[in-house]
Amino acid sequence: MLTDEQLALKKRYLQLHSALLRHNLAEQVTQTLSPVATAQQRLQGVTSWARAHPMLLGGAALALLFWRPRSLNLLAQRGLWLWQTWQRVQALRGPR
Repeated sequence: MLTDEQLALKKRYLQLHSALLRHNLAEQVTQTLSPVATAQQRLQGVTSWARAHPMLLGGAALALLFWRPRSLNLLAQRGLWLWQTWQRVQALRGPR
């Protein structure tokens, strides 16, 4: 049978061990999600740039339409497919 002092020491050891495990888990999660956060920041930067320069993007799209109509059509088809796929994935996830 363990004494009260031994039980208190064991409890303290388990608390410290749990704290260490939580710290290790937090570090692993941070390392895992770091590339995702970087990609999200880049995407936000591109989005804000696109919102600030709509005429430039429209001009580029028009130029592509005249110079490479077949390529633009293929790009539009892929974009539509990606958008539809994204909508299906969002529907599967359900409401937030």
